[in-house]
Amino acid sequence: MCRKIHLLIQGGGGGGKNVKNLPVVLIGSSHGGYLAHLVSKIAPWAIDGVIDNSGYAKFPWRFIGFGKEIDYMEHISVGTAYKEINLHCFDKTFWTSNRYSPNFFSPARRKIRYILEPEHLAIQANYPQPIYVSYHSIQDKDIAPPDEKQELYALYEKLGFKAKLNLIKKESQIDGKFIKSLEHGLDMSIKSLINKELPPMLTQIFSHPKPPCKNKSISYPSDDLLYHFSQKNAKMHLEISKIEDA
Repeated sequence: MCRKIHLLIQGGGGGGKNVKNLPVVLIGSSHGGYLAHLVSKIAPWAIDGVIDNSGYAKFPWRFIGFGKEIDYMEHISVGTAYKEINLHCFDKTFWTSNRYSPNFFSPARRKIRYILEPEHLAIQANYPQPIYVSYHSIQDKDIAPPDEKQELYALYEKLGFKAKLNLIKKESQIDGKFIKSLEHGLDMSIKSLINKELPPMLTQIFSHPKPPCKNKSISYPSDDLLYHFSQKNAKMHLEISKIEDA
């Protein structure tokens, strides 16, 4: 069995200064930060840097579409309370916990979506490495657990990536302009994040450009599935095949 998906991408990567090969820096907050890390996982040769605010290292189960089946008190999408009444709302997607369904969200499908996946990070480390900069609150327990983010960035550093996690731990670090709270997202504007971190990142990219990468494909074994991502011209291709011996 082999499934193919085609995605269109634009841009070059590689730190070059000509129009066809401009640096590609992904910037995002919360889910956007998660997606920025995920794109750098599936196409590391195309991404020069990631600037993140409060992205999660592992996706929250509430986004998959059957959080109610796992724990209806914990994995809620939206909730509110009035006196003794708790109202919990849930998203519903095509994914299911039914292992007999073709839409079963198997461990393999979970694994490929995790950023904090040591086996996959070791594979990514063999490719041109993006630069990572992140901000995260130590109090962000419910949405993006800081211990998972710390573990991710420790692995990045261990594998040779240029990765810096700015963990905001104290109220004294709140300046009212850049960092405004210790809640998820730090009440930080994307504009202030860009103004602070993009110029120094571009300096690093231009000073130490990534070497050209001829092998624009990467494969991640995930339990019984093999995810193979490749870039041809301006398109990303995904092939999912069954690992027979798994």
